[in-house]
Amino acid sequence: MNTAPANPNVEAICLSVQKSYTELNQLIDGPLASLDPDKLYQPPVENEWSIMQNLAHVVEIMPYWANEIEKLVVGPGQNFGRTMQNEGRLQAIREHGSDSLEQMKAALPGSYARLQEVLSKLTDSDLELTGIHSRYGEKSLDWFIEEFVTQHLINHVEQIRICLAAVE
Repeated sequence: MNTAPANPNVEAICLSVQKSYTELNQLIDGPLASLDPDKLYQPPVENEWSIMQNLAHVVEIMPYWANEIEKLVVGPGQNFGRTMQNEGRLQAIREHGSDSLEQMKAALPGSYARLQEVLSKLTDSDLELTGIHSRYGEKSLDWFIEEFVTQHLINHVEQIRICLAAVE
């Protein structure tokens, strides 16, 4: 009997996202919950995001990229993604970078669920579809997911850890 997953690449993506989500929740329930609340909003150094700005960004990116992935699967070859100057991206940080830790904790599950819902419907062959990014040009969905979802989440978890160490 073959027990290999039908879509091993998609499964690996889902596991990576799940691992980042679990690590975020462990940070929220552990060291961030016991941190002086004012330090959640303190940038570790000039021109770096605070812990809460990072969390606001993570909550915003998961459904954003889920929607982008979904659109690309329906219509391969279209424009995909955004740049760092995107107003929706910046607005989410402005509007939610000062939310409470409890608000972030409440928002995170729905954000994660939306991303996992879309990722779980993908097939490994979907990962070969291409889209066009304004900065990076034509790339495969696999590349976009690695760049803007899995690695992006890993980087923000690490950025939150670095921020925490700097403000403690």
